[in-house]
Amino acid sequence: MDENKINIDSNDKKENIDYSLYKDEPEKLFSLAKEDFKKNKFEEGIEILEKSIELAIKKFGGEDKVELAQFYNKYSDGLIQKLMESNDDPLNFQKEESLIKNFSKNKKDSENKIDILNEERNKETENINIGEKNTEANEEIIEDEEIAFANLNAANLLLKNYLKEYGEKEPKSLDKNIIKYYIQLCENYNLFANLEKINSDFKKANYYYQLSIDICKKYDNKFSRNLAGLYFEQAQILDFDPHNCLLSLYKSKIIMEYHLQMELDKTNLPIKFNIDEKELDLETLSYDNKIIFKNKELIKGEDIKKACKDNCNIEEFVDIINDIDIKLEDVILELKEYKNYLKAKEEMKKEGEKQDCFNKNIDMNKVTDLSKITLIKKKRTEPINSSDDIKKPEEIKEKEKILK
Repeated sequence: MDENKINIDSNDKKENIDYSLYKDEPEKLFSLAKEDFKKNKFEEGIEILEKSIELAIKKFGGEDKVELAQFYNKYSDGLIQKLMESNDDPLNFQKEESLIKNFSKNKKDSENKIDILNEERNKETENINIGEKNTEANEEIIEDEEIAFANLNAANLLLKNYLKEYGEKEPKSLDKNIIKYYIQLCENYNLFANLEKINSDFKKANYYYQLSIDICKKYDNKFSRNLAGLYFEQAQILDFDPHNCLLSLYKSKIIMEYHLQMELDKTNLPIKFNIDEKELDLETLSYDNKIIFKNKELIKGEDIKKACKDNCNIEEFVDIINDIDIKLEDVILELKEYKNYLKAKEEMKKEGEKQDCFNKNIDMNKVTDLSKITLIKKKRTEPINSSDDIKKPEEIKEKEKILK
Protein backbone atom coordinates (compact mmCIF):
# COMPACT_ATOMS: atom_id res chain seq x y z
CA MET A 1 0.00 0.00 0.00
CA ASP A 2 1.31 3.47 -0.91
CA GLU A 3 2.42 5.22 2.27
CA ASN A 4 1.59 8.62 0.69
CA LYS A 5 -2.01 7.60 0.28
CA ILE A 6 -3.00 7.68 3.91
CA ASN A 7 0.31 8.76 5.44
CA ILE A 8 0.19 6.23 8.28
CA ASP A 9 2.47 7.00 11.22
CA SER A 10 4.01 3.85 12.66
CA ASN A 11 4.10 5.53 16.07
CA ASP A 12 0.48 5.29 17.17
CA LYS A 13 -0.43 8.46 19.01
CA LYS A 14 -3.72 6.94 20.05
CA GLU A 15 -2.26 4.48 22.51
CA ASN A 16 -5.53 4.39 24.42
CA ILE A 17 -7.35 2.84 21.44
CA ASP A 18 -7.00 -0.91 21.08
CA TYR A 19 -7.32 -1.16 17.28
CA SER A 20 -7.29 -4.95 17.41
CA LEU A 21 -10.84 -4.75 18.75
CA TYR A 22 -11.92 -3.19 15.43
CA LYS A 23 -10.27 -5.63 13.02
CA ASP A 24 -13.62 -7.27 12.15
CA GLU A 25 -15.61 -4.02 12.05
CA PRO A 26 -13.18 -1.23 11.12
CA GLU A 27 -16.09 1.00 10.07
CA LYS A 28 -16.90 1.46 13.75
CA LEU A 29 -13.86 3.71 13.97
CA PHE A 30 -15.76 6.32 11.91
CA SER A 31 -17.75 7.42 14.95
CA LEU A 32 -14.58 7.83 17.03
CA ALA A 33 -13.04 10.02 14.35
CA LYS A 34 -16.26 12.04 14.11
CA GLU A 35 -16.06 12.85 17.81
CA ASP A 36 -12.54 14.22 17.32
CA PHE A 37 -13.64 16.34 14.36
CA LYS A 38 -16.43 17.86 16.46
CA LYS A 39 -13.72 19.02 18.88
CA ASN A 40 -11.56 20.33 16.00
CA LYS A 41 -9.01 17.60 16.72
CA PHE A 42 -8.44 16.96 13.04
CA GLU A 43 -5.05 15.28 13.24
CA GLU A 44 -6.32 12.80 15.81
CA GLY A 45 -9.46 12.04 13.82
CA ILE A 46 -7.57 11.65 10.58
CA GLU A 47 -5.14 9.28 12.26
CA ILE A 48 -8.05 7.08 13.37
CA LEU A 49 -9.35 6.99 9.79
CA GLU A 50 -5.89 6.03 8.55
CA LYS A 51 -5.97 3.04 10.87
CA SER A 52 -9.48 2.15 9.71
CA ILE A 53 -8.19 1.92 6.11
CA GLU A 54 -5.30 -0.24 7.22
CA LEU A 55 -7.65 -2.62 9.04
CA ALA A 56 -10.14 -2.67 6.14
CA ILE A 57 -7.45 -3.67 3.65
CA LYS A 58 -6.54 -6.64 5.85
CA LYS A 59 -10.16 -7.61 6.36
CA PHE A 60 -11.29 -7.42 2.72
CA GLY A 61 -8.06 -8.67 1.20
CA GLY A 62 -6.82 -5.69 -0.78
CA GLU A 63 -7.11 -1.96 -1.32
CA ASP A 64 -8.88 -2.42 -4.66
CA LYS A 65 -12.02 -4.02 -3.15
CA VAL A 66 -15.27 -2.08 -3.46
CA GLU A 67 -15.73 -2.31 0.32
CA LEU A 68 -12.76 0.06 0.65
CA ALA A 69 -14.66 2.87 -1.09
CA GLN A 70 -16.41 4.08 2.06
CA PHE A 71 -13.09 4.13 3.94
CA TYR A 72 -11.40 6.27 1.26
CA ASN A 73 -14.51 8.45 1.30
CA LYS A 74 -14.45 8.98 5.08
CA TYR A 75 -10.72 9.72 5.05
CA SER A 76 -11.23 12.36 2.34
CA ASP A 77 -14.12 13.81 4.32
CA GLY A 78 -11.84 14.23 7.34
CA LEU A 79 -9.21 16.02 5.26
CA ILE A 80 -11.84 18.28 3.70
CA GLN A 81 -13.21 19.22 7.13
CA LYS A 82 -9.68 20.10 8.15
CA LEU A 83 -9.21 22.17 4.98
CA MET A 84 -12.49 23.99 5.50
CA GLU A 85 -11.46 24.86 9.03
CA SER A 86 -8.18 26.34 7.74
CA ASN A 87 -9.80 27.97 4.71
CA ASP A 88 -9.80 31.34 6.49
CA ASP A 89 -6.04 31.48 6.03
CA PRO A 90 -5.36 35.01 4.70
CA LEU A 91 -2.53 33.77 2.52
CA ASN A 92 -3.57 33.66 -1.11
CA PHE A 93 -1.66 30.92 -2.83
CA GLN A 94 -2.04 28.93 -6.01
CA LYS A 95 -2.18 25.17 -5.84
CA GLU A 96 0.67 23.35 -7.52
CA GLU A 97 -0.30 20.36 -9.62
CA SER A 98 2.01 17.46 -8.79
CA LEU A 99 2.19 13.72 -9.31
CA ILE A 100 -0.91 11.94 -8.04
CA LYS A 101 -0.41 9.50 -5.20
CA ASN A 102 -0.48 5.89 -6.40
CA PHE A 103 -3.13 3.55 -4.98
CA SER A 104 -1.87 0.17 -6.02
CA LYS A 105 1.35 -1.76 -5.87
CA ASN A 106 0.64 -2.68 -9.46
CA LYS A 107 2.35 0.03 -11.54
CA LYS A 108 0.12 -0.38 -14.59
CA ASP A 109 -3.03 -0.11 -12.50
CA SER A 110 -1.71 3.04 -10.83
CA GLU A 111 -0.93 4.62 -14.20
CA ASN A 112 -4.48 3.91 -15.39
CA LYS A 113 -5.88 5.57 -12.28
CA ILE A 114 -3.69 8.62 -12.86
CA ASP A 115 -4.90 8.87 -16.48
CA ILE A 116 -8.55 8.84 -15.38
CA LEU A 117 -7.81 11.33 -12.63
CA ASN A 118 -6.18 13.68 -15.11
CA GLU A 119 -9.27 13.45 -17.32
CA GLU A 120 -11.45 14.36 -14.32
CA ARG A 121 -9.36 17.48 -13.77
CA ASN A 122 -9.48 18.35 -17.49
CA LYS A 123 -5.70 17.94 -17.57
CA GLU A 124 -5.36 21.38 -16.06
CA THR A 125 -1.98 22.36 -14.60
CA GLU A 126 -1.01 25.49 -12.78
CA ASN A 127 2.39 27.08 -12.28
CA ILE A 128 3.01 27.83 -8.67
CA ASN A 129 4.58 31.16 -7.82
CA ILE A 130 4.03 31.96 -4.18
CA GLY A 131 7.47 33.31 -3.25
CA GLU A 132 7.86 33.87 0.45
CA LYS A 133 4.32 32.61 1.12
CA ASN A 134 5.36 29.05 0.34
CA THR A 135 5.37 28.09 4.02
CA GLU A 136 5.11 24.67 5.59
CA ALA A 137 1.43 25.37 6.34
CA ASN A 138 0.73 26.07 2.68
CA GLU A 139 2.55 22.92 1.61
CA GLU A 140 0.52 20.90 4.09
CA ILE A 141 -2.75 22.34 2.73
CA ILE A 142 -1.69 21.55 -0.83
CA GLU A 143 -0.76 18.01 0.17
CA ASP A 144 -4.05 17.52 2.05
CA GLU A 145 -6.00 18.64 -1.04
CA GLU A 146 -4.08 16.26 -3.28
CA ILE A 147 -4.52 13.33 -0.92
CA ALA A 148 -8.23 14.08 -0.43
CA PHE A 149 -8.80 14.26 -4.17
CA ALA A 150 -6.79 11.11 -4.77
CA ASN A 151 -8.74 9.13 -2.17
CA LEU A 152 -12.05 10.37 -3.57
CA ASN A 153 -10.95 9.36 -7.02
CA ALA A 154 -9.93 5.90 -5.77
CA ALA A 155 -13.38 5.46 -4.20
CA ASN A 156 -15.05 6.68 -7.38
CA LEU A 157 -13.15 4.23 -9.54
CA LEU A 158 -14.06 1.31 -7.30
CA LEU A 159 -17.75 2.25 -7.12
CA LYS A 160 -18.26 3.06 -10.79
CA ASN A 161 -16.50 -0.11 -11.87
CA TYR A 162 -18.61 -2.21 -9.50
CA LEU A 163 -21.91 -0.53 -10.44
CA LYS A 164 -21.46 -0.40 -14.23
CA GLU A 165 -23.56 -3.55 -14.77
CA TYR A 166 -26.51 -2.09 -12.83
CA GLY A 167 -26.79 1.28 -14.56
CA GLU A 168 -29.60 0.27 -16.92
CA LYS A 169 -31.67 -1.52 -14.28
CA GLU A 170 -34.62 -0.04 -12.43
CA PRO A 171 -33.68 1.02 -8.88
CA LYS A 172 -36.66 -0.90 -7.43
CA SER A 173 -35.24 -4.14 -8.83
CA LEU A 174 -31.85 -3.72 -7.14
CA ASP A 175 -30.70 -5.31 -3.91
CA LYS A 176 -30.24 -3.03 -0.90
CA ASN A 177 -26.49 -3.62 -0.95
CA ILE A 178 -26.31 -2.28 -4.51
CA ILE A 179 -28.36 0.77 -3.51
CA LYS A 180 -25.92 1.26 -0.63
CA TYR A 181 -23.05 1.64 -3.09
CA TYR A 182 -25.02 4.15 -5.18
CA ILE A 183 -25.54 6.22 -2.04
CA GLN A 184 -21.80 6.04 -1.39
CA LEU A 185 -21.20 7.30 -4.93
CA CYS A 186 -23.62 10.13 -4.22
CA GLU A 187 -21.67 11.04 -1.08
CA ASN A 188 -18.43 10.88 -3.02
CA TYR A 189 -19.58 13.42 -5.61
CA ASN A 190 -20.78 15.63 -2.78
CA LEU A 191 -17.26 15.60 -1.33
CA PHE A 192 -15.78 16.34 -4.76
CA ALA A 193 -18.06 19.41 -4.80
CA ASN A 194 -16.92 20.48 -1.34
CA LEU A 195 -13.30 20.19 -2.39
CA GLU A 196 -13.88 22.35 -5.47
CA LYS A 197 -15.79 24.83 -3.31
CA ILE A 198 -12.71 25.20 -1.11
CA ASN A 199 -10.78 26.10 -4.26
CA SER A 200 -13.52 28.60 -5.24
CA ASP A 201 -14.24 26.75 -8.49
CA PHE A 202 -18.00 27.09 -8.11
CA LYS A 203 -18.93 25.96 -11.61
CA LYS A 204 -17.08 22.69 -11.14
CA ALA A 205 -18.54 22.37 -7.64
CA ASN A 206 -22.01 22.81 -9.12
CA TYR A 207 -21.25 20.09 -11.68
CA TYR A 208 -20.41 17.63 -8.89
CA TYR A 209 -23.40 18.68 -6.77
CA GLN A 210 -25.67 17.99 -9.74
CA LEU A 211 -24.16 14.52 -10.20
CA SER A 212 -24.76 13.82 -6.53
CA ILE A 213 -28.35 15.12 -6.73
CA ASP A 214 -29.16 13.01 -9.80
CA ILE A 215 -27.98 9.84 -8.07
CA CYS A 216 -29.78 10.69 -4.85
CA LYS A 217 -33.07 11.36 -6.67
CA LYS A 218 -32.83 8.08 -8.53
CA TYR A 219 -31.68 5.72 -5.79
CA ASP A 220 -32.79 7.38 -2.55
CA ASN A 221 -36.08 8.77 -1.29
CA LYS A 222 -37.14 11.88 -3.22
CA PHE A 223 -37.90 13.53 0.11
CA SER A 224 -34.70 12.48 1.87
CA ARG A 225 -33.07 15.07 4.08
CA ASN A 226 -29.81 14.23 2.35
CA LEU A 227 -31.30 15.49 -0.92
CA ALA A 228 -32.59 18.64 0.78
CA GLY A 229 -29.07 19.28 2.05
CA LEU A 230 -27.60 18.80 -1.42
CA TYR A 231 -30.04 21.30 -2.94
CA PHE A 232 -29.25 23.79 -0.18
CA GLU A 233 -25.49 23.41 -0.60
CA GLN A 234 -25.83 23.73 -4.36
CA ALA A 235 -27.75 26.97 -3.92
CA GLN A 236 -24.95 28.46 -1.81
CA ILE A 237 -22.48 28.34 -4.72
CA LEU A 238 -24.90 29.44 -7.46
CA ASP A 239 -24.17 33.16 -7.21
CA PHE A 240 -23.35 33.08 -10.91
CA ASP A 241 -26.81 31.61 -11.71
CA PRO A 242 -29.58 33.14 -9.54
CA HIS A 243 -32.37 31.43 -11.52
CA ASN A 244 -31.11 27.96 -10.63
CA CYS A 245 -30.21 29.16 -7.15
CA LEU A 246 -33.90 30.00 -6.66
CA LEU A 247 -34.93 26.58 -7.97
CA SER A 248 -32.51 24.69 -5.72
CA LEU A 249 -33.60 26.61 -2.63
CA TYR A 250 -37.24 25.97 -3.41
CA LYS A 251 -36.71 22.22 -3.82
CA SER A 252 -34.83 22.11 -0.54
CA LYS A 253 -37.76 23.93 1.06
CA ILE A 254 -40.34 21.48 -0.36
CA ILE A 255 -38.51 18.56 1.22
CA MET A 256 -38.21 20.28 4.61
CA GLU A 257 -41.92 21.20 4.53
CA TYR A 258 -42.64 17.53 3.86
CA HIS A 259 -40.68 16.52 6.99
CA LEU A 260 -42.37 19.23 9.01
CA GLN A 261 -45.73 17.86 7.87
CA MET A 262 -44.72 14.34 8.97
CA GLU A 263 -43.78 15.66 12.40
CA LEU A 264 -47.01 17.65 12.71
CA ASP A 265 -49.05 14.57 11.81
CA LYS A 266 -47.62 12.83 14.86
CA THR A 267 -49.12 15.55 17.07
CA ASN A 268 -52.54 15.23 15.41
CA LEU A 269 -52.61 18.95 14.60
CA PRO A 270 -55.15 19.57 11.80
CA ILE A 271 -52.62 21.36 9.57
CA LYS A 272 -52.06 20.29 5.98
CA PHE A 273 -49.44 21.91 3.76
CA ASN A 274 -49.73 22.07 0.00
CA ILE A 275 -46.91 19.75 -1.05
CA ASP A 276 -46.65 18.53 -4.63
CA GLU A 277 -44.00 15.90 -5.35
CA LYS A 278 -44.02 16.88 -9.03
CA GLU A 279 -42.49 20.21 -8.11
CA LEU A 280 -39.25 18.39 -7.27
CA ASP A 281 -38.90 17.79 -11.02
CA LEU A 282 -39.32 21.45 -12.00
CA GLU A 283 -36.64 22.63 -14.39
CA THR A 284 -37.48 26.34 -14.18
CA LEU A 285 -39.16 28.59 -11.63
CA SER A 286 -40.16 32.21 -12.04
CA TYR A 287 -39.34 34.46 -9.11
CA ASP A 288 -42.92 35.75 -9.02
CA ASN A 289 -44.51 32.28 -8.91
CA LYS A 290 -46.99 32.14 -6.02
CA ILE A 291 -46.09 28.54 -5.16
CA ILE A 292 -42.80 29.67 -3.61
CA PHE A 293 -44.42 30.89 -0.39
CA LYS A 294 -47.70 28.98 -0.59
CA ASN A 295 -47.30 27.45 2.90
CA LYS A 296 -45.70 30.45 4.58
CA GLU A 297 -48.79 31.75 6.37
CA LEU A 298 -49.55 28.32 7.83
CA ILE A 299 -45.99 27.93 9.10
CA LYS A 300 -46.13 31.39 10.68
CA GLY A 301 -49.44 30.53 12.37
CA GLU A 302 -50.03 30.43 16.11
CA ASP A 303 -50.68 26.66 16.19
CA ILE A 304 -47.23 25.88 14.86
CA LYS A 305 -45.63 28.47 17.13
CA LYS A 306 -47.14 26.64 20.10
CA ALA A 307 -46.06 23.28 18.70
CA CYS A 308 -42.46 24.54 18.44
CA LYS A 309 -42.39 25.10 22.20
CA ASP A 310 -43.39 21.49 22.87
CA ASN A 311 -41.52 19.69 20.09
CA CYS A 312 -37.85 20.36 19.28
CA ASN A 313 -38.11 18.53 15.93
CA ILE A 314 -40.91 20.83 14.79
CA GLU A 315 -38.89 23.82 15.97
CA GLU A 316 -35.84 22.60 14.00
CA PHE A 317 -37.80 22.20 10.76
CA VAL A 318 -39.50 25.58 11.15
CA ASP A 319 -36.14 27.29 11.77
CA ILE A 320 -34.65 25.68 8.66
CA ILE A 321 -37.64 26.64 6.50
CA ASN A 322 -37.57 30.22 7.80
CA ASP A 323 -33.88 30.43 6.95
CA ILE A 324 -34.56 29.16 3.43
CA ASP A 325 -37.36 31.73 3.06
CA ILE A 326 -34.94 34.55 3.88
CA LYS A 327 -32.52 33.29 1.25
CA LEU A 328 -35.36 32.91 -1.27
CA GLU A 329 -36.41 36.52 -0.66
CA ASP A 330 -32.82 37.69 -1.26
CA VAL A 331 -32.59 35.81 -4.56
CA ILE A 332 -36.02 37.08 -5.66
CA LEU A 333 -34.92 40.66 -4.97
CA GLU A 334 -31.77 40.05 -7.00
CA LEU A 335 -33.78 38.63 -9.91
CA LYS A 336 -36.18 41.59 -9.82
CA GLU A 337 -33.30 44.02 -10.04
CA TYR A 338 -31.76 41.98 -12.82
CA LYS A 339 -35.08 42.05 -14.71
CA ASN A 340 -35.22 45.83 -14.38
CA TYR A 341 -31.64 46.04 -15.61
CA LEU A 342 -32.44 43.90 -18.67
CA LYS A 343 -35.54 45.96 -19.37
CA ALA A 344 -33.60 49.22 -19.24
CA LYS A 345 -30.86 47.71 -21.38
CA GLU A 346 -33.39 46.57 -23.98
CA GLU A 347 -34.99 50.01 -24.09
CA MET A 348 -31.57 51.60 -24.57
CA LYS A 349 -30.83 49.14 -27.33
CA LYS A 350 -34.09 49.93 -29.11
CA GLU A 351 -33.49 53.65 -28.74
CA GLY A 352 -30.00 53.19 -30.14
CA GLU A 353 -31.35 51.22 -33.10
CA LYS A 354 -33.90 53.96 -33.79
CA GLN A 355 -31.23 56.60 -33.68
CA ASP A 356 -28.96 54.53 -35.91
CA CYS A 357 -31.81 53.95 -38.33
CA PHE A 358 -32.62 57.69 -38.31
CA ASN A 359 -29.02 58.59 -39.09
CA LYS A 360 -28.79 56.10 -41.96
CA ASN A 361 -32.13 56.83 -43.65
CA ILE A 362 -32.27 60.57 -43.25
CA ASP A 363 -33.45 62.50 -46.35
CA MET A 364 -31.22 65.57 -46.63
CA ASN A 365 -33.89 67.40 -48.68
CA LYS A 366 -36.28 67.26 -45.72
CA VAL A 367 -33.85 67.86 -42.91
CA THR A 368 -35.40 71.20 -41.92
CA ASP A 369 -38.98 69.90 -41.77
CA LEU A 370 -37.92 66.80 -39.88
CA SER A 371 -36.09 68.87 -37.34
CA LYS A 372 -39.18 70.98 -36.72
CA ILE A 373 -41.29 67.85 -36.13
CA THR A 374 -38.74 66.60 -33.62
CA LEU A 375 -38.77 69.91 -31.78
CA ILE A 376 -42.57 69.94 -31.63
CA LYS A 377 -42.65 66.42 -30.10
CA LYS A 378 -40.08 67.40 -27.52
CA LYS A 379 -42.10 70.49 -26.52
CA ARG A 380 -45.21 68.30 -26.13
CA THR A 381 -43.60 65.68 -23.91
CA GLU A 382 -41.26 67.73 -21.76
CA PRO A 383 -42.48 69.86 -18.83
CA ILE A 384 -42.55 73.64 -19.15
CA ASN A 385 -39.29 75.08 -17.88
CA SER A 386 -39.46 76.90 -14.58
CA SER A 387 -36.90 78.00 -12.07
CA ASP A 388 -37.20 74.56 -10.40
CA ASP A 389 -36.35 72.78 -13.67
CA ILE A 390 -33.15 74.70 -14.26
CA LYS A 391 -30.22 72.91 -12.68
CA LYS A 392 -27.05 74.73 -11.83
CA PRO A 393 -23.76 73.11 -12.95
CA GLU A 394 -22.74 72.38 -9.34
CA GLU A 395 -26.10 70.66 -8.70
CA ILE A 396 -25.60 68.41 -11.70
CA LYS A 397 -22.13 67.42 -10.52
CA GLU A 398 -23.49 66.67 -7.05
CA LYS A 399 -26.21 64.43 -8.53
CA GLU A 400 -23.63 62.55 -10.60
CA LYS A 401 -21.63 61.85 -7.46
CA ILE A 402 -24.67 60.33 -5.76
CA LEU A 403 -25.47 58.17 -8.77
CA LYS A 404 -21.94 56.84 -8.80
